[in-house]
Amino acid sequence: MTENTATASPDALSFAYWVPNVSGGLVTSDIEQRTHFDFDFNVRVAQLAERNGFDYALSQVRYAASYGADQQHESTSFSLGLLLATERLKVIAAVHPGLWHPGVLAKWIITADHMSHGRAAVNVVSGWLKDEFVGFGEPWLEHGERYRRTEEFIRVLRGLWTEKEFTHLGDFYRIHDFTLKPRPSTCPVARTRRSSWAQ
Repeated sequence: MTENTATASPDALSFAYWVPNVSGGLVTSDIEQRTHFDFDFNVRVAQLAERNGFDYALSQVRYAASYGADQQHESTSFSLGLLLATERLKVIAAVHPGLWHPGVLAKWIITADHMSHGRAAVNVVSGWLKDEFVGFGEPWLEHGERYRRTEEFIRVLRGLWTEKEFTHLGDFYRIHDFTLKPRPSTCPVARTRRSSWAQ
């Protein structure tokens, strides 16, 4: 299994865009936006970005309306659709620990990795919108605890992608002698955003 990295040199400039898979949620402004959250519009944007040399697209995660994002498409399924509609673009799906189990996400990413020939990645976001968690009946953790859970979430993802009979007994997740098959064709990239508005 190889590490999934950009094909350009480390000093090369890469371009990415933020997928408008939510309505009106790209900027906190009253200016009329010229994007749309529907899938067909987003396929056209992804293909245009790919033709013009963009390397990455990041699907944002929202489950509840905030800052104008009244309509939201789920990021992982939306990302898979964009992966299947493009040939080179790497698509990163944003997810919240606490709303996903890392074992389920690890399996999803492996499937997307195989279907896209190694172009799927995940952006693990600790979360800042309390309503998204409590609305689903999940506990709202304090700032430091959310980041601690995120670190453990990423450890579990990487362990399930790289180890056989993986075991993890943590504060937030428990995995017992588990092997995911098939294995990923590449080692998917798990990225985390290290900032949060919520305290």
